[in-house]
Amino acid sequence: MLRLFTLLHESKNSKYAVGAINALLSQPRLYMGGASFKDQTMHHLRFSIEYLRRQHLLGTNGAPLNFAGLVSHLYFTENSSFAFHALLKEGYFHELCAGINKSEKSTIETLMLVMCHLFNRIYCRQADPEYREKVVKPSSSVVFLPALPKKASSILRHHNRQTLDVYRTYVDTFVEQHVKHEDDKLPLSGVQAGTEADQSTNNIEHLPQTKIRSPFVALSGAGDTFENIHDLCQTARDGVFLEEAVIPHVGLYPDETDTPLNAWLLDFFKHGDIFTIERANGIRRADIWFLLNDFSLVLATIITSLLNFMKLKEGTDMDMLDVMGDLDIHDEAEDNEMAASEEQSEVSAPSAADSAISMPERPKTVTKKKAKNTESWEDVANEEEEANKRDERRAANAARLENEAAQVLESDVGNNQGLKDVLRAFQKLHAEFNVKFKAMWA
Repeated sequence: MLRLFTLLHESKNSKYAVGAINALLSQPRLYMGGASFKDQTMHHLRFSIEYLRRQHLLGTNGAPLNFAGLVSHLYFTENSSFAFHALLKEGYFHELCAGINKSEKSTIETLMLVMCHLFNRIYCRQADPEYREKVVKPSSSVVFLPALPKKASSILRHHNRQTLDVYRTYVDTFVEQHVKHEDDKLPLSGVQAGTEADQSTNNIEHLPQTKIRSPFVALSGAGDTFENIHDLCQTARDGVFLEEAVIPHVGLYPDETDTPLNAWLLDFFKHGDIFTIERANGIRRADIWFLLNDFSLVLATIITSLLNFMKLKEGTDMDMLDVMGDLDIHDEAEDNEMAASEEQSEVSAPSAADSAISMPERPKTVTKKKAKNTESWEDVANEEEEANKRDERRAANAARLENEAAQVLESDVGNNQGLKDVLRAFQKLHAEFNVKFKAMWA
C-alpha cells in the first residue's frame, strides 16, 4: 500500500498509475473466496492505511512522509522493515550511534545485535539441554541470540501494541458491518452448539458474549482482550480471515514467541567460520552464502536510502564528509542550483517594454490634509494610534516567527547530525561485515 501511494504521489495521480492500481486491486486471485473475501480485502487495505498514517508514513492527502522511501526500498524484508522504522522514528538509532566516534567497536556490536533481531530471523528449534551441552558449549558460536537492549525492546513492544490496537479495531468493525451469522457451529463436523435462548435456565451463570474472539475459545473464560497479535489471529471468530504474516509486527522472545532466535548472523560477524555456522547453528551450507548476501543487501539499501533522505550523493563517505566539510561536498550542487536559477530568471524575466505594459503602476501616496475642525484632528490621532498598534503587532509576530524558525532550524540541524552518525555507523558496519563475507568467497 505504501508503494502504491508513492506511485500515485510521484506521478501526480496520472491516468496510468490509477489504472495500474485499479487493475492490481481487482485481480481475481484476491476474490477467490467470493464477495465476502473481497470485502475483507478492501477492509484490510483500509486499516493498512490507518497503520501507515499512525506511523507517520502517510499524510492526510496520501502523500508519503518522512522515512517512507526507506521503508519502501526495504519491501523485500517486510515485516522487519516496519520494526526498523519504529526504532528509527523513535530516535533509538540516533542515540545508539551518537557514540560511533568515541566507542566505535561497542556501538557497531550493539547495532549488529539489533539488526540480527530484525532481519534474516531464523528460529532455534533445538533448545534441549543435550543439544546445548554437546553442540553449543564446545563451539565458538553463541547459537541462541542474546536479548535486545532494553530501550529497543520497549520501543518494539509499544509498536506491537499500537499495531494490535489497529487490527483489533479492524476485526471489530468488519464483524459489525459484514459478519451477520452466529459463530455457533463446530469447525469440522458442522454440528451446531449451544441452546436456544428460551431453553436456557435462569439459574445458570453464562460467560460474557464475545464479538471478536471465537465463542469456542471463549469457553475458557477469555474475552475480547488480546495479549498479542498472535493471540488475535489464532482465536478470531469464524468469518474473519486474518493472516499473522501480513500484519506489520515482529514477535519478541519470550513475550510474543516461545522459540528463541538463532544467533547465526551475529556468530558469523564475530568469527566468520561457515563450518561452525553449519555445525553448531544448524544452517545448511548451501544456504549460508545467499542468507549473508541478503543481509549485505539490507545494509546497502539502508545506507542508500539514508543518503537519498539527506540529499547526499551515493557513495559519500561520512568520514570524508567531516574532513572536507559540508560546504565542500555541496559546492557542486549549489553551483548547479544557482546556474539553473539564473537561467530560469533570464528566461522568465520580462523585458523593459513588457514590464512597462504589464507591470501596474505604483499607487501614489495620498497625504492626508489636516482637518479644519476638532473632530477631524481626533480622527487622525486615532488612525495614527491604530497604525502604531498594527506595526507593533506585526513586529511581535515577525519576532515570534523568527524564533520559531530558529527553533525548527536548530532541531533540524540536530536531527541531521544524528542521521549523519547513524549513516556513519551503518557504513562502518557494512564495511566490516563485507570483509568477512567476501573472505568466504576464497
